[in-house]
Amino acid sequence: MAEEKRNAGGQYASQAVPLDQRMKTPALFGAMSGFVFMTTSLQAGANMGFGADFATVLKAIAAGAIFLTVIACVMGAAAAKTGLTFGQLTAYAYGRFGSKIIGCVMAFALLGWTAVDAGLMAGAINAFIPQIPFFPMSLIAVVLFTLTAAFGMKAMSKLGTICIPVIGIFGVVSMFLGTRSVGGMAGLMAYVPLPTAELKFGALVGLAIGSWIGCACSLLPDFMRFAKSPKMAIGLCILFMAVINPLMLVIGAVGAIATGQGDMPYVLAAQGLAIPGLLIGIFGNWGPAQGNEYSCALTWGNAFQLEHKKITIICGIVALILTAMNFFQYFGAFLIFLSNCVPAIIGVFMADFLYTYRKGYPPVEQITWNADWRGLVSVIAGIILAYVGLPGISQLWCVCGAVILRIVLNQAGDSSPSKRFSRD
Repeated sequence: MAEEKRNAGGQYASQAVPLDQRMKTPALFGAMSGFVFMTTSLQAGANMGFGADFATVLKAIAAGAIFLTVIACVMGAAAAKTGLTFGQLTAYAYGRFGSKIIGCVMAFALLGWTAVDAGLMAGAINAFIPQIPFFPMSLIAVVLFTLTAAFGMKAMSKLGTICIPVIGIFGVVSMFLGTRSVGGMAGLMAYVPLPTAELKFGALVGLAIGSWIGCACSLLPDFMRFAKSPKMAIGLCILFMAVINPLMLVIGAVGAIATGQGDMPYVLAAQGLAIPGLLIGIFGNWGPAQGNEYSCALTWGNAFQLEHKKITIICGIVALILTAMNFFQYFGAFLIFLSNCVPAIIGVFMADFLYTYRKGYPPVEQITWNADWRGLVSVIAGIILAYVGLPGISQLWCVCGAVILRIVLNQAGDSSPSKRFSRD
């Protein structure tokens, strides 16, 4: 009875999504679009635009896109193949109790994103309507995010269909206006950042990766488990990570170079498009924020065995506290932190999906151990590699280190996953 209640509304928080309940491609695309067409990617792109010449920014965006696409495809395929949430999939990598630790950490990171989105949305509304104060509006925004997240995939799919034309169309319009205002591509390529704002290439790639790495790890599987097949999930992941998200970063970078503004609503206002700027400020943050709360609710709901709407309210309260603490001011540092830590968590999943369980995941009921030290050690090692200052892209060291160590450690001991579920 309790399990039926937790799965009420078609959320399937505690079991795999049945094949006959999977979503068609347009519906799943609409649900996902709410947090791919988002202002946080535009903001990250703007920070990149301020920090380097345009050619270097494009190279960093391309490097980040390749990294995110590979990771997203693996995570999406694993979710579609099993029909399981991120929280459930973590049990294979870290054990039942270990999965709760990893899941809670990632869910808390998503609520940090919710607080950032609330700050961005409130800031945009306050800029266009000064009579509405920033702080109360940011708290109201969290309440709105929580309400739509509580109603699950159908409500988020409808809101996502609003985000596509609002951000996609006006973002592209802004990019063309910005390019024209600086003298076309030649003007963009001639741009030189201020010496005090200049960023190294590794930091630029970190911003590109950080713009979506948290979602690629935990939120993406929670949506892609509704895909009808792994091929469908991979196709959508390529579209989102290799096309749409890089486009959002480019739009943000061009807007920053052309207007000197870091937030897309202000960029559009400077270009004479105030009303579209306000709409982007609202829906461009509402879409991803509700997705963050939805994913967090699934992870915590599975860990603590609570019904979806109740745990969503709890997530909303935590996001409200973070927003009240002005978490928004740590946006840049938050992106870098995620880009240096989350790839290690994903690296363990990649090792399991591509090697340990390459012939298929066993039924989740067969996972009886509380913690798998191999997964936890691999994560810690990957994070250390990201921070020791090795040459090249730190995130690549992070994920590769976690993948290799997980595969090696999986051969150790009779209780290793490779020997528990040998299918040779």
